[in-house]
Amino acid sequence: MPSKAKAKPARKNAAPKKFDEVSKLRARIAKALGIPAGEIELRALRELASSLGLNEPKANALPAPAAKPRPSSYLPRRLYLAMDGRGLDGRGMAFEVIDLPCIIGSSKRASVWINSPQIETNHLRITQDGDGWVLEDLKSEHGTFLGEKRIQKRALQDGDEFKLAGYLRLRAELR
Repeated sequence: MPSKAKAKPARKNAAPKKFDEVSKLRARIAKALGIPAGEIELRALRELASSLGLNEPKANALPAPAAKPRPSSYLPRRLYLAMDGRGLDGRGMAFEVIDLPCIIGSSKRASVWINSPQIETNHLRITQDGDGWVLEDLKSEHGTFLGEKRIQKRALQDGDEFKLAGYLRLRAELR
C-alpha cells in the first residue's frame, strides 16, 4: 500500500511584505517631493554620500530635477536658544529645545536651569503650536521682554531676542 505523505504548507516569504512597504514609501515620498519614484533612492543615496563626504563630481552626471517647494510640515524646524552674549566668543551658550514643554527658570527641575535670584522658579515656557514655536511668560515678577515691551505670550520668529528679568538675553534661532 502506497504511503500518504503530507504536503508541507508553503512558507510565507517576508520579501513581498518588505517590497510592498518600500514601494508604498517610495510612492509617498515621490508624491510629496513631486519627482518620479525612480529618483527617490538615487537622491537618498546622494544625500547620504554627501553627508559622509563621499561625493565625487562626475562630468556626465545629470542635474537632479527641481523639486516642488515642500510645506514646512515635512521637515520640522528645530529651535535653538542662545543664552546671553557674554561668553568668550560673544555668541553665548546655545542649546536645542528638545523636550516639550521646555521650562526655563531657577528651579533645578526646569528644562533650562538659570541660577539667578531675579529669574523665577518657572519663568517661561516654550511649546510647539502646529508648525510654530510659542514662548509664554509664566506670570514672572520681573517679566520677559521683547525690546522694551513686556510680553505674556508670543509666537517665536527666527532671530527674536528676549530679555528675562530685564537683563538676561535669550535669542531664538530656527534651523
